Amino acid sequence: MRFSSGPYYSPMDREYHTPAEKTAREEPELEKPIVPISELGVTIVEKDQVTGGNFIQNLDATMRMGASKGQLVFTTPHTSPMGGRVKAYGKEVRESMRELARANSFQIEGIEMPTSSMSNLSGYDAQRHVLIEQKRRQDIQEVKDAIKFLADVGGGGGVDIWSQEFTRDIYDAKWNDGSFEAYEGEKQYAAAYVVDERTGRVQEIMKGQPIFEPVYKVAEQDNPNGVDVDGNPVRIRKGDWVTDDGRYIDPTKPHHLLLRKPAWDSEMKEFKTQELSWQEIEQRTKAFNERYGTNLEPEEYAIQTQIDNRWIQAKGQSLFYSQRYEDQLKQLEALKKSLKLYEKIEEGKSDEELWAIMDEDPALRYSKYTYGKRMKPTEIIRQEIGQIEHSLKHTHEASASADAQAAELYRQKEKMVSLKRYALKKSVESYAELGIAAMEETKHNPNVEKPIHVGPELGWPQAYGGHPEEFIELIKLSRKEMAERLQKEYGYSKQEAEKKAKEHIKGTFDTSHMGMWVNHFKKKHPRETEEERVARFKKWYMKMVDKMAKEDVIGGVQAVDSATGAHGHLPAGQGFLGKTIIDAVDLLKSQGWNGFIVSEGHEEEQFGRGRILLQTWKAFGADIGTGFFDQPTDWGSVEGNYFGYSNPPPYIVGAYSPSEEYRGAPFWSGLPLD
Repeated sequence: MRFSSGPYYSPMDREYHTPAEKTAREEPELEKPIVPISELGVTIVEKDQVTGGNFIQNLDATMRMGASKGQLVFTTPHTSPMGGRVKAYGKEVRESMRELARANSFQIEGIEMPTSSMSNLSGYDAQRHVLIEQKRRQDIQEVKDAIKFLADVGGGGGVDIWSQEFTRDIYDAKWNDGSFEAYEGEKQYAAAYVVDERTGRVQEIMKGQPIFEPVYKVAEQDNPNGVDVDGNPVRIRKGDWVTDDGRYIDPTKPHHLLLRKPAWDSEMKEFKTQELSWQEIEQRTKAFNERYGTNLEPEEYAIQTQIDNRWIQAKGQSLFYSQRYEDQLKQLEALKKSLKLYEKIEEGKSDEELWAIMDEDPALRYSKYTYGKRMKPTEIIRQEIGQIEHSLKHTHEASASADAQAAELYRQKEKMVSLKRYALKKSVESYAELGIAAMEETKHNPNVEKPIHVGPELGWPQAYGGHPEEFIELIKLSRKEMAERLQKEYGYSKQEAEKKAKEHIKGTFDTSHMGMWVNHFKKKHPRETEEERVARFKKWYMKMVDKMAKEDVIGGVQAVDSATGAHGHLPAGQGFLGKTIIDAVDLLKSQGWNGFIVSEGHEEEQFGRGRILLQTWKAFGADIGTGFFDQPTDWGSVEGNYFGYSNPPPYIVGAYSPSEEYRGAPFWSGLPLD
């Protein structure tokens, strides 16, 4: 692109004003060709908040600025029933967008799904703190519709979803080497999360609060020739739960747990309890996994411990109420037989005769004055039968209810899994399904000219998907899942399936999102200055870019800056990241990366139309060539005369305005000059 200045200059005057001897700078060039201007695009919003323009109007305005590439950004919540969304653009509108782009050699590189309503593909609803399968399926369908829309309008490209898959802490994340924390003192207030697979409900476990459990009898030494409570030979290790006679109690078998013996505090007249810190929970989890070949997370072990305590309480209630149950049944049967006998005996007998008989029966001798009055044998027996039947009803209800509660708790224990394990599995399944949808649309849509890919956009630090290591993990696991499905369901070879998965699942690297980690980057020592901390952060930043490049997970880059570590949308070079963004893209290019690059710096559009593109060109070192009479043109002239040019006002103000006596003259109509 060549910009020229001068009030009367036009392209027709080029030869007239060109000297006989052409200068060495005849054509525009890049001082350092990191990325040619033709490869630097912009984001195009569905609804422009300043002008109110729609997709077609905004697309047209973007091309008039000089951009040759762009990413469409949906802003209407995908749950909105009216206006916007993919469903709002019919056949003719799609064709118009496609032809408008084609006529101007403009390439639509992809789509960003609305961040206001879609932030993951796990089904996680952060507001309600629950994972909803219905939400996940709705999100998947919306992305599938977007894949088709991109095929119709852009002929291929990428569909990205802002990745905030589920909540998690920072300080103890597996990738954290101690350099990051969510906030000062996070460890004290951090939480672990588990989810009930049956309902999707998420439960929080505060890591700073201990878990209490009874102190049970344990083996004081190893016994390689021990037996369990069922009589099976087993090796008993020091610290294992054992019965009074030393038999092994298997914690994985519920009927064994009832035989644990809690320690009695004779002085306090109560059973002893102990606190388990989160560190002890982690140690126990590791030991449990090694002993029983499981793969529990600490939060899963913690919730199981809590549920076991409640399960034991429920079973204890059941045992308490049912301990005399069989005896009462036998007593009730005996009383019913006695009732039949005394009904016959009472026939034709006077009260005195009956009382004499009662004096001879030990069971009735002391009961004839029940309720302060003399009663017949049948009356006494019926009274006792009623009392036992009432007691049995209470036993039935209380004990059966406690058993039902215990059964429910044990089922809950089996279905409680860590949030990461459950939600990540759902996200991976979603992206694998969408990768296949992108592959099928690429294959069958006649408008497609290049492969369609789908994937996460690097999210914010607050949730999984916001760290580069998580970004890489999510994409690689999704590719693996897609490849396995292609082999199993579509008959692809392993090599071919892996190639297709890599082609159709790629992520979007938002440079500003990764810059937000600066707010969580801890000082190396108290004396470290802010400048030193930020400089060290930028080294980490480039290290992560290098890793993402080597893992080949990036499909596109949103080159965007921020004035601080808060989320922002400034053009590259206008924030604290500055040259780091350019270096990041340069590093990607040096490793053969050829994805799309767009500026998302639309926040500064309020200060001048076109800054989203102009400042990006400027930041990437573009040379804009020469101007009028081959005089060098500076970026300020371009911004004022090309992008931000304003027409002169159609009126005269101040000292230049005619006096009132001229306003009525024939030669002054009072109309504007134009």
